[in-house]
Amino acid sequence: MDQWSLTALGMGTVFLTLIFLALIVSLFPLFFRKPEKKRKDPAPLPSLSSQSAPAAAGAAGPELVAVIAAAVAAASGSAPGSFRIASIARSESSGGFNTPAWGHADRLGRTSFNS
Repeated sequence: MDQWSLTALGMGTVFLTLIFLALIVSLFPLFFRKPEKKRKDPAPLPSLSSQSAPAAAGAAGPELVAVIAAAVAAASGSAPGSFRIASIARSESSGGFNTPAWGHADRLGRTSFNS
């Protein structure tokens, strides 16, 4: 067998094997598909009464509470009526980072110069 025939045979074997593997992988969804969950109708949002106390300056209004409740419900997958938002307060972290305390301390430790 000459060198060109051997090269063509080797390349052909590799490409046929790759095509075979691609076909096998494309059949995976037929055998390993998870059954789809039936979605329930979303629960109605709790109505906000118009007779609530007026919001103080800097306090969260009913629209903000509704937006936060909808975001928590969407992120957790639970119904909006299954939890209650007790309070809303702005974080007092300096620097505006949304980092846990240990990450903030690490960041401060890396930037301080101990001599």
